[in-house]
Amino acid sequence: MNYRPNQFARALTTNRSYLLGVVVPDLMHSYFAEICRGVETVAKPLGYQNLICSTDEDSANEESEVEALLPRTDGLILASSVSPEDARFYKRLVRERAKIVLIDRQLEGIKCPSVTTDDVKVGQLATEHLLNLGHRRVGHLKGTVASTAALRFEGYKKALTKHRVSFDASLVRDCGFTEQDGYRAMSEWLRERDVPSAIFAANDPAAIGAMSAIDEAGLKIPEDIAIVGGGNIHYGDMLRVPLTTVAWSTSEMGQAAARLVIDLVEGKRGTREQHVIVEPELVVRASCGATQAAFV
Repeated sequence: MNYRPNQFARALTTNRSYLLGVVVPDLMHSYFAEICRGVETVAKPLGYQNLICSTDEDSANEESEVEALLPRTDGLILASSVSPEDARFYKRLVRERAKIVLIDRQLEGIKCPSVTTDDVKVGQLATEHLLNLGHRRVGHLKGTVASTAALRFEGYKKALTKHRVSFDASLVRDCGFTEQDGYRAMSEWLRERDVPSAIFAANDPAAIGAMSAIDEAGLKIPEDIAIVGGGNIHYGDMLRVPLTTVAWSTSEMGQAAARLVIDLVEGKRGTREQHVIVEPELVVRASCGATQAAFV
């Protein structure tokens, strides 16, 4: 009889929209797209649809998108671009009983469920791998103000301490999380002619941008500069020099976040205290100069 359910009528009857908001910093690379896909695999069979917004790592855009989505959705999954300490906006929302699950990134003082990897361990795994290969001047291309960047930097410093290598602030460069950021930061470093023999970049896009600058300068990877990223974006293994990285399951992160936000929507007790950690692991490819067989 060509009957079609009316979403608005359903929302009036159930007081639920059956929509979930997903706010992420970037959809240009596979990392957050894979997280969104993970959310969908759990939410869709349960009758929920996703509304996805990208903020371009801009905190003002982020607040605007969140304000627009909250009244229209049952709950929100958020990868925030703001500094972990600057969480006043989200503290207010949580006080007002907004149903928010943090994913990939953390915010201080926010009592809501979250799904992350162990970012300190990400930094440690990447840096220790380069140190174990014999490098003593290991540089770091640092990310944004997000918690992921700060924690991976902490892991970088912990690895240096463990291997009794003195921390050298001149080997840490402000960068960002995009290919353009990595290319710019690496190009400036190369012009100064004091580049270390190995670099840990805060994520894969920054590492790929840095690799482009290194190649443009006529240097070879890994012979002149070894490099390791983080996040295992899907084409990292198909580069001319495949990228060594630290990986964790983005699909698992998205699925866990979807379960948590639906539990919040359905009022399950204890959900707000849950913190799911998806373990990272090193993926050895050619860009670090090691043979895979040596690390199996």
